[in-house]
Amino acid sequence: MMKNIIYKVFCGVVYFLFLGTTLFAQGKLELSGKIRLMEPVVLRLESIDGHEIFKKVIKNNESFNFPKRHIAPDVYLLYFGDVAQPVYLTNTKINIKGFYNIKDQKNSSINIAGISEYEELMKWYPVEEFANQKTINPNIKGKLRGNMYSALAYIANMTTYEPNKLLLDCMDETAKNTLSGKWLQHRTDSLYNYSIGAPAYDFELRNAEGGKVKLSDFRGKIVLVDFWASWCAACRNEMKSLLPIYNDLKSKDLEFISISLDTKDEDWRKAMSIEKLPWVMLCDDEGFVIGNRHNKLQRAFGFYSIPFIVLIDKEGHLIARDLRGEQVREAILKARNK
Repeated sequence: MMKNIIYKVFCGVVYFLFLGTTLFAQGKLELSGKIRLMEPVVLRLESIDGHEIFKKVIKNNESFNFPKRHIAPDVYLLYFGDVAQPVYLTNTKINIKGFYNIKDQKNSSINIAGISEYEELMKWYPVEEFANQKTINPNIKGKLRGNMYSALAYIANMTTYEPNKLLLDCMDETAKNTLSGKWLQHRTDSLYNYSIGAPAYDFELRNAEGGKVKLSDFRGKIVLVDFWASWCAACRNEMKSLLPIYNDLKSKDLEFISISLDTKDEDWRKAMSIEKLPWVMLCDDEGFVIGNRHNKLQRAFGFYSIPFIVLIDKEGHLIARDLRGEQVREAILKARNK
């Protein structure tokens, strides 16, 4: 994915390409470069709330320059076509070079100069792979400045309360009032509301026959809830990995529920007919929402990407979240042994 490509390149080249800046520089952002391309691509820069700052079609090996513009130092989304890379930017000169193949991103190589604050905060990026296991070194306090803490939280995409709260507590009120600062405050507040042990949101959704099913209908059972969509390949693969776990552990005290976030009923039904899974299948007609305006289920359970799996105890409390693969089996067995 482009995120990994750019991250590797950032770590490898920024050291000698960056000329120097300060966090609250009073100049303007200057974005320029020259990229070798297989075909023209749209390069654009957006704030994390979707406000477009720059947009231009760039062509193979042609120099490009965007108009100088003063920005608030913060995390932004740099898009190559539809592939976004979150990056912390200040009012500096930024130059982009390298090779980008929109059809084969893994073999692309993008070098970006002029982003030392991004490089600085990425030194504190979590080493853990899974979002629900990521942690932040507590020694980070005082090592970054302003909203670099909330930018790190946004880029790291951690789905547990503690590391997000740690970064939030490193920020002063001015930093908390920036775009990413407000995002982190909201993220932390939300994670606190659905932290482990909190009552799970009692959804009511339709099944394939049109009937209404509530989470509370399964009180007295351990309930696994899997959020997915037919267009999500990772979700379909995760569902296949759930099947042997279900077959091994199924009993009267356990229920699996898969909730589709498809916006088209026919897509959901077609996927169900292909997968033929033996547990409860429901659909949320609101669909999966990308951006800052997440749907009711996304807000209630605090997830921003799919697949997303939670485990709920017999009394309706969250006991595990953001599970993957064999983590599901381990969490169910642990719940049974309590």
